[in-house]
Amino acid sequence: MKDQSLQILMVNDLQDDVFPLIHQITKGGYSLIHDRVNDFNSMKKALQKKQWDIVICNHKMDKFNVSSAIDLLKESKADIPLIIVSGTADEEAAEEFMRLGARDYITKNNLSRLCPVIERELDAAEIREKCKWMEKELEQTIDNFQYVFSITMQLIVSAIEAREPYKKGHQLRSANLACAIAEEIGLNQEIIQGLRVVSSIYDIGNLTIPAEILAKPSKLTDIEYSLVKEHPQSGYEILKNVETSWPLAQIVQQHHERMDGSGYPQNLKGDDILMEARILAVSDVVESMASARPHRLALGIDTALEEIKKKRGILYDSAVADACLNLFYEKGYQFS
Repeated sequence: MKDQSLQILMVNDLQDDVFPLIHQITKGGYSLIHDRVNDFNSMKKALQKKQWDIVICNHKMDKFNVSSAIDLLKESKADIPLIIVSGTADEEAAEEFMRLGARDYITKNNLSRLCPVIERELDAAEIREKCKWMEKELEQTIDNFQYVFSITMQLIVSAIEAREPYKKGHQLRSANLACAIAEEIGLNQEIIQGLRVVSSIYDIGNLTIPAEILAKPSKLTDIEYSLVKEHPQSGYEILKNVETSWPLAQIVQQHHERMDGSGYPQNLKGDDILMEARILAVSDVVESMASARPHRLALGIDTALEEIKKKRGILYDSAVADACLNLFYEKGYQFS
């Protein structure tokens, strides 16, 4: 049983629709404080009046709609998770609303999901708050930049690995390979230093993805995969205001771009992709394929290198691919 007080804003034009939600939340052990709003103005006033933990929005209303509620929440700049409750399972609508910023979509015949989703979103909000705190600390200690930045990166890596324990060490191994590739190519030490920093946190955008999706032991649905594909852009949004001499946010944003333009989120091609992102694309794929994941066993380093060899010059930069293959085949490079 939870011993936690929750302040929830119900966006719903029918009081009768709110009762089952209240029952489910209190049944889950939460002490509930709530208010109900049903139009733009009442929601705006409610957001100004109080700091809410969660917003639960009905899918279909006469005076208001989900898109407007999401826009209003963004306009308020409040980091409050919004959960949609609907009488029907509409995958197309769910995907669109989650793309706009909703955190989950629950049907009224499956309200048992409500408390687990709330708990997940409260945890995620706490992590985001810690990240904001770390950014403020970074700004306040500019004279000790390198030290604070290093600690911040370690905390972020710990936060990522806490949500994805099966990937423990993934970013470190990928970072080491990325830097070895950069050395092999002959990049200067300033670039390599920046690459080491960014390759330790390039999956920071995964903090915005529900943990059960990241750890799902079976194939993802189209909706779930579309959410996963948002992590480079989410990572960019988290890092874009961090001022360094390296383009950290842009590298994170581009690490799933591919040379032929088939990557995401911007479908960049060739030289439009930063060299650091091209290197990360290779090191990430090699480490990921060589290691186990929730939905599959490890494919092995030979399979991973064969993938790089096969897609060299198509998906992966030729110079980067050659440097990676040379490290393993000619110089005996191994993951620690």
